[in-house]
Amino acid sequence: MLKGAVIILIVMLVYTGVYSLASIIAPKAMVRSTFTAITGKALDSIQDADYLKALSERQRNVGLYALTTVIAGFFFLFVGFQKSQKWAWYGFLVVGGIAWLWGLIYSLVIGDGLNSLLMAIGIVIFLVGLLIPIKVFFGKKEA
Repeated sequence: MLKGAVIILIVMLVYTGVYSLASIIAPKAMVRSTFTAITGKALDSIQDADYLKALSERQRNVGLYALTTVIAGFFFLFVGFQKSQKWAWYGFLVVGGIAWLWGLIYSLVIGDGLNSLLMAIGIVIFLVGLLIPIKVFFGKKEA
């Protein structure tokens, strides 16, 4: 049960890492659907190159911040989660829960369908990985 959860959480961390790296490497592609959802305009309609550059750099920074949660997640996973230490389960819950839930809620509020879908997929993987081993972390201790 724990081994399966570890594999699922590795998948979730890799998924998050790819999303993060895409934001760092191709920020315009990652901000396109959010820009359209907020403004109703295509990203290509921006005439001011400096504005587009600032928007892209902001997205690149968001990708870097997300990448730090991936690094924290691998730390939680390999230092404590594999050993059934409760602090690691709670660490995943707090760090992952805040990131995935905020991303989903924000995307839904602004009407960004693409990012809403990506966030929903991440949340499902995240919750499955956390809930499969819940008895390992919080089950009764045998005497």
